[in-house]
Amino acid sequence: MIHAIVMAGGKGTRFWPLSRSVRAKQFLKMISEETLLEQTLGRILPAVDETWVVGNQQHDVYFSEIPTPLKPDHILYEPIGRNTAPCIGWAAAEVLKRDPDGIMVVLPADHAILHTVGFRTLIDKAVDLVKKEDCLVTLGITPTFPHTGFGYIESKSIADGVGQVVRFREKPNYDMARKFIESGRYFWNAGIFVWKASTILRLIKENIPQDAALYDQLKTIDQTDPQFAELFTQFHSISIDFSVMEHSTKMTRIIPADIGWDDIGNWSALQDHWPKDEAGNATRGELLALNSRNNIVYSEKKLVALIDVDDLVVVETEDAILVLPKRSDQKIRELYELLPAKFK
Repeated sequence: MIHAIVMAGGKGTRFWPLSRSVRAKQFLKMISEETLLEQTLGRILPAVDETWVVGNQQHDVYFSEIPTPLKPDHILYEPIGRNTAPCIGWAAAEVLKRDPDGIMVVLPADHAILHTVGFRTLIDKAVDLVKKEDCLVTLGITPTFPHTGFGYIESKSIADGVGQVVRFREKPNYDMARKFIESGRYFWNAGIFVWKASTILRLIKENIPQDAALYDQLKTIDQTDPQFAELFTQFHSISIDFSVMEHSTKMTRIIPADIGWDDIGNWSALQDHWPKDEAGNATRGELLALNSRNNIVYSEKKLVALIDVDDLVVVETEDAILVLPKRSDQKIRELYELLPAKFK
């Protein structure tokens, strides 16, 4: 069977003050009348047989409110965040308990994809590849400009819509990103993968040998076991890209994807998804702008008035106000670490 694994355990700190630890970004209606998680589930459900969500125990009430029904034992609650390798490894172990030949479609919960039908077609193509050969498949987003906030994937020439991955690259500076785009060999890394559950678990154990025994223990216990939380906290916090994908390029295929993808990773990303006025101000809430251009404004209750300012992010919630230049939106993470606990 085909198993969707939706990773929904992030904190979404770059969307503070709207996103909080008790209600993270994936549970917010950022770009439509559905939450980002609901959109992700609706997008992938027709393409798979089973759906799993890996999230945080702190968010259990929000998972219970999802209109799309999820089997209770298909919601995996991480007792503590351990990055994507343990998240995916645990999910693979749970899939294998029920389906030894299971194929996993792994995707984040907080991305936007405009072309849903095209996305499902590419997922079907990736699944067919995995069935034919024991490989790893990733969707590579066709880049539209030299973005410095995304990782990149270098590929050899594409044939029949599939390429061989050469290497994964970390987020580049602008000049390097421009060279990537000009070469025609690079794609944005969307973190969307397809593989056999048995294959990825084997590779995780091989590449993180210090955790191999912990994954073996997952065969005999589940999250209801009193020992599970103590076991999970022992996993090393490491990403699947760094621990496995960068070392497995020879068996990794890439499928170019022009599907209207966007990583809704920070406030600046919303300027392409919210209504804009004639001056390019993207708004959710009431805005009065005088000689002000290309701002992003979110307001829950108050009118926001701007005069002679450009390229700002202004966010008003019940208990906090955030103001910063758009170019500094990556620094919200730093600010978050300085916040008193009651504002997190």
